[in-house]
Amino acid sequence: MAEKLVITPNRLGPVKGSFEIRPFTLFIGKQGTGKSLVSQLLYFFRNLPYLVRYYETRPGMSNEKIVRDALEHLRSDKRPLFNVFKSSHTGTSINYYPSEPFEGKKWQIRVQFSEEKQFEEGELAAYVNQIRGGHIPVQPRGQALFIPTERVIYSHARGPSTWQLLSLPSTLIFFADALEEAARVFDPLEKREADTPEGRWIRLMGKEALAGEAVRQSEVWKWKVDEKTILDIDMASSGQKANWPIILLAQTLFAWRNEGLISEPFYIHVEEPEIHLHPAAQVAIVNILAYLVNHGFKVVVTTHSLTVLYALNNLVTASQMLPSDLRDERVPEPEVRLKPEQVNAYLFTEDGNVESIVTPAELSIEENGHERSVQWLNEDKLREVDQHLEQELNHIRTYGLLWGQETQHVVG
Repeated sequence: MAEKLVITPNRLGPVKGSFEIRPFTLFIGKQGTGKSLVSQLLYFFRNLPYLVRYYETRPGMSNEKIVRDALEHLRSDKRPLFNVFKSSHTGTSINYYPSEPFEGKKWQIRVQFSEEKQFEEGELAAYVNQIRGGHIPVQPRGQALFIPTERVIYSHARGPSTWQLLSLPSTLIFFADALEEAARVFDPLEKREADTPEGRWIRLMGKEALAGEAVRQSEVWKWKVDEKTILDIDMASSGQKANWPIILLAQTLFAWRNEGLISEPFYIHVEEPEIHLHPAAQVAIVNILAYLVNHGFKVVVTTHSLTVLYALNNLVTASQMLPSDLRDERVPEPEVRLKPEQVNAYLFTEDGNVESIVTPAELSIEENGHERSVQWLNEDKLREVDQHLEQELNHIRTYGLLWGQETQHVVG
């Protein structure tokens, strides 16, 4: 059974629906349609062992209190996640169906939104008891990592411990903590680096995409353009500041896995990998995330970028239409191509509906005397803005011609 998340029967903010999660899952749509909310819920269920360990150290923590705090602090204690629930009558059920090794289980949270929120945890309560009883392993770096849009703050103000005083999402605090832990892997005093073959591949790809790389010097990160130019990290461009952590953490994941510091599989949730980036750099980030998937990691991406969607679509199409050993700088490398069964993509709309845009194409190719269909991601429903701009340009040209003719007539 595939990993699934089902939100019923009423609305969770603007979102309702069923999601089949694959190794690379993309959520795309306009602002405020619930993409991040669904990614946060998935992160909660996937990383629950780590979250339970984190919250149970506080006094008086019942199972219900742990679940409540872990969920609500995903957005911050001042604007709890459950404030987005709109139902005032029957409530909302959030059902998560994990994959291995808990296949066949259903972890449910039911929120009754009356005067107080009430949780009906079912098998989830038993799972939390197993974690608290030491029957579920908890790796030091957890089961999942959330890389939030607020990540650019880290380049200006390090130190997650000081952030505890602020009303910040727990995902941002855990993200900053992960970068501080990654610094130990890159500690120049110990002459250490994330020196794995996979890490080196990601490093080269990232340096080219961002025109530089982050390096650790003593207690601070620096931005290295070349051997002669090393700047304070906050002197990097906005795109570099927002996205160097993705590159560096992607390298570090392989070192952590080798040291047994993270679970297998390990889940990475990335919000808006396109932030402030040139389209070519966005493509490189997608390739790096696909590379992680092909090395056993599982990725969830939320995005507004058609470039990100197009890049992912090319990886899926290339895996089906190109020889597996074909290398050509004009097409995606074999290491980043993704098979259709590895990918799912959901379009979030303003009316609260969510639909998969993975669709069989009409195109068929012949292989060993047999025809087979090629799947790709349906981009048509996401081209409204492009189509609107094209229509607008046509109107501008039409009115311009008419105006020019009228002007000529009046002058004449």
